Amino acid sequence: MKGNEIDCREIEEILNKFDYKIKQSLKNTSYQEQSDLEQEIKLKIIEKMFTVEFKDPPSIWCFLKPIDVKG
Repeated sequence: MKGNEIDCREIEEILNKFDYKIKQSLKNTSYQEQSDLEQEIKLKIIEKMFTVEFKDPPSIWCFLKPIDVKG
């Protein structure tokens, strides 16, 4: 997923992964507002998918200092 190369299947897959957590969080909201809030949360997730640049995470080697071996 890079930039605008996200397709509908990927969006649906990610929303499905978040679905349980969204439903659990909605229990803290009044019943009348749950549907609207669920739509807003999903909309924000989709917006972020298009605005955030996904990069590979740094490897462990990026954090290790080179060891100076002098005899």
